[in-house]
Amino acid sequence: FEPVIQEHARRNNLRASLVRAVIQVESGFNPRATSPKGAMGLMQLMPATARELHVVDPYDPADNIRGGTIFLPRLIDR
Repeated sequence: FEPVIQEHARRNNLRASLVRAVIQVESGFNPRATSPKGAMGLMQLMPATARELHVVDPYDPADNIRGGTIFLPRLIDR
C-alpha cells in the first residue's frame, strides 16, 4: 500500500507515517476489515462518510486511502 499512502498523504498535506499509523490502528492493514459499527476498509470509513467522499468501494485499498486521507485533515482540524 506504500505507493498509494505516499501519493495521497502528499496530496492532502499529511505525513505518510501518520496515515500508516491510522491504518495500523484502525484495520491492522487488513483491507477487508469491518468493525462491529460498520466501518470499512483500511482506514475504517463509515458508510455515510464513504458516500460523502465519493468512495465507490471502501474495501479497495486505493479508494479507501484516497477517501481517508481527505477525511483525516477534517478530523485533525476538529
